[in-house]
Amino acid sequence: MGSTTSQASGRSFQATAVAISAYSLVTLDSSGTIAASGDNATEQIIGVTTEDVAASAFGNVQLLNAGGTIQVLAGGNTIAVAATCYIDGSGKVGTDSSNTKIGVALQASSADGDVIELLPHQTFLA
Repeated sequence: MGSTTSQASGRSFQATAVAISAYSLVTLDSSGTIAASGDNATEQIIGVTTEDVAASAFGNVQLLNAGGTIQVLAGGNTIAVAATCYIDGSGKVGTDSSNTKIGVALQASSADGDVIELLPHQTFLA
């Protein structure tokens, strides 16, 4: 793995050969690279990108264990304030309760790609 930078709330990671949009939830694979998270319950979601990350480039990830809230992409369904959010594929969140719970929406969303503030569930971080 190439050089990385560690900060109090984030760390740089190298993306796989696929670009990642800013505010995407990301998964770490066994080679140490990141990709936009799917809705697979076995993925190791580590945080959210704070910038667009080009394919195979390095980008900053706000780690979920850093505390506080995160800015995250919303999927295609409407999300109300205080709604429980779940991982919805493509690094986004939604309201499909059959997926892995990620947190509580602190802002509403009405369109795919909206950026909302989310408070990660403590049970997710445990």
